[in-house]
Amino acid sequence: MKEIDFDDFSKNLDEKFSKRIPLEGQIELTYRCSYHCPYCYCASYNKPKNQRQELSFSQWKNILDEILKLGGVYLTLTGGDPLLHKDFLCIYDYAKSRGFLVSIFTNGYLLDDRYIRHFIDNRPFNIEITLNGITARTYENITQVKGSFKRVMGTIKKIKESGLPLVLKTNGLKENRDEIFKIKKFIYKLLGKGQYKFDSFLIAGLDKNKEPTKHRLTPQEIEELETVDPDMSACRLEQMKNDHGLWRSGEYLYHCNSWMRGYFINPCGLLQFCHLSTKYSTDLTKESFKKGFYEEFPKLLNDKYKTDSKCRRCEFKRCCHHCPARAFLEVGDEEAPVEYFCELAELKAKKLKELKQGAGNG
Repeated sequence: MKEIDFDDFSKNLDEKFSKRIPLEGQIELTYRCSYHCPYCYCASYNKPKNQRQELSFSQWKNILDEILKLGGVYLTLTGGDPLLHKDFLCIYDYAKSRGFLVSIFTNGYLLDDRYIRHFIDNRPFNIEITLNGITARTYENITQVKGSFKRVMGTIKKIKESGLPLVLKTNGLKENRDEIFKIKKFIYKLLGKGQYKFDSFLIAGLDKNKEPTKHRLTPQEIEELETVDPDMSACRLEQMKNDHGLWRSGEYLYHCNSWMRGYFINPCGLLQFCHLSTKYSTDLTKESFKKGFYEEFPKLLNDKYKTDSKCRRCEFKRCCHHCPARAFLEVGDEEAPVEYFCELAELKAKKLKELKQGAGNG
């Protein structure tokens, strides 16, 4: 069989699948997690009394088969921690055997030698582990699990030595503010520049609990980080250049178009256009994936503002993290502005203007 470079493969996919297909998706196998991070948007469901019925291996097989027939390629198994699902390896192996490019999002706590040996024999597309501290004190202050830092750092070392594809990512939090650049330096040295992800954006809980938002960096702190770090500034400028939003007129509520090729399925089998919203969702234990993806998702294109929200024609809209789903979780209203997003957008717009001017002068 002739080998093909991955960049060429990706380009061929883009050219081949110009129509709407479920090209890439995230499957949340469980809400359960070994950690109890206070910033997690699904932390409220990581408690026995709130845990939901999870789909079985046989149910996931049927769903994966249908997605594959419709053109699915990229698949991410996530959670919670997906390794806590009793059928994780069965689901993983089946997805791989059917041809999906499977990534795994995990905290790494349960990723022991048994899993590493399995992944060496049946290689994933990517393993992504969150590293939110470079000292045990900071890391375990976030995870709330004693001994977790040493354990996960050992796992990261073993994965690196095994040659498996590894990405390490960091959430910017109040708790790790002073270690963010140290974490980045460690990851760059261990894996290289391309294997690091940073996200400073926290959202309210799925149950509208605002506890996660209390751990946010302030807009000023985010700006300071991105101003000091040239990689973060360059990344932001590139993101703005390659914006793939719909950007229709201000009358329309939704501008994100990730649902046109992407999808999300929660542990109970609810197909969603976004992991933050159950609007226009489909229960896959009762209805087909095809119906949800092709009939329900497009309904959001008809949603228009019903109020005179200032978000409709805001001059900072393209720099803003506001979206109907995030606003609904945070303030209970899809159309309402969120003060935190407003402040951050204004700062980002100012900085973006400076970056563009600098690039033009260069």
